[in-house]
Amino acid sequence: MYVTHSRQQSGYTLLEMLVAMTVGLFLLAGVAMSYSAIKSTVRMTQELSDAQEVIRYTSQVFTRSAKQTISEPSVSADGLTIQFKQFANVLSCQGTTPIVDYIETYILSNGFLTCDIGDGNGAARLLKGIDSINFTFNNFLVVIVVKPLDIPSHFGAGLQIDIATTQLILIKAFEDNA
Repeated sequence: MYVTHSRQQSGYTLLEMLVAMTVGLFLLAGVAMSYSAIKSTVRMTQELSDAQEVIRYTSQVFTRSAKQTISEPSVSADGLTIQFKQFANVLSCQGTTPIVDYIETYILSNGFLTCDIGDGNGAARLLKGIDSINFTFNNFLVVIVVKPLDIPSHFGAGLQIDIATTQLILIKAFEDNA
């Protein structure tokens, strides 16, 4: 009498294991590339958000100073410093309201936009994250070119903010009509 044993296969063959491992590696590579792309996008979005905040705050600070100045702003020869003369009892760049006329002096120092109102307390740090800033004044218009840190290269030398010196324009209009 012959006894036949039927052998059932248990487990996977070497070829099946190699195919499964290859498919798994391709899936992991796809996940890794997706993660890398998402991480890069998140980092760039954060950098753009930081740059936008620098631009927004810079615009806000200088708009207040330029609109309430009582004489033409003074820009240094190299364009790195600007001064605004302000009336007493108006809000200063440091958040105070001096009781005498004062001059706000803005300059970039060690990556910080600073403002000094000449009250003996020194310059206050207003904003960090600026790579460079440049000022010009022409025909009642303050032009500020600010370059935030880590801004994408296609923005070149920075972004330009133009602010009209409203108080000076009104004074000139009243003088012309008088």
